[in-house]
Amino acid sequence: MSIVTNQVTGGFAGGNVTQSAKSTLSDMNSFLLMFTTQLKYQDPSNPLESYELASQLAQFSTVEKLTQLNENVKLQQTQLASINSAQREDMIGKEVVGSDNKIHLADGQCSKASYQLGSAAQQVKVVVRDAAGQAVRTMDLGSLQAGRYDLQWDGRNDAGEMMRNGSYQFSVEAVDANGNVVDASTSVSGKVYAFRMVEGVPYLVLDSQDGVTLAIGSVTEVHQEAKESILSLENPIISLS
Repeated sequence: MSIVTNQVTGGFAGGNVTQSAKSTLSDMNSFLLMFTTQLKYQDPSNPLESYELASQLAQFSTVEKLTQLNENVKLQQTQLASINSAQREDMIGKEVVGSDNKIHLADGQCSKASYQLGSAAQQVKVVVRDAAGQAVRTMDLGSLQAGRYDLQWDGRNDAGEMMRNGSYQFSVEAVDANGNVVDASTSVSGKVYAFRMVEGVPYLVLDSQDGVTLAIGSVTEVHQEAKESILSLENPIISLS
């Protein structure tokens, strides 16, 4: 970095540099140049005290260490991003399961999804909504025991009409014999078709180009195509991209 000065006056904190000069100190050489120029042009009748010089040196040392720390953090982020990218590419073609409630309808076929009941429920209701959030199908399933169940939707609305291809979502409402809410979680699954970045967040695209998009951070299981489980996570995958 070059510093162009026509005149430097006063102390380091109170002095000024011409408009064409750079005020940011990027390295020790820049600091030393400014520091020696300051000493050269200081007022002989009011020289800097030794404690002022020591204070300036200490301040620069602190800034220099913080700059080095910032560079190291950036390097680590780059390395982690590279590793994470390789892991994502390795998932293409594998079956994944993730915590989500989005489903995709294509020619009357609904993408794979399921729900988990934490305890026995006296009344279970599954509601399918369109992209605008409007309920299009409500399915009363009666009583169910605790456990995992696959979503069964034939793609029709409550009037029996086939719904258009596109994205939908579903929710589960369950209560026990005493009317208490039963915990119910939802998940989706499918084969990883591709990756898609949405506002800087990486998503897996399942089954087809227009399939369900699942945030990588929501993935809980990864399987080989033959359904043999190779990874099961208690916590979602953490993504630094």
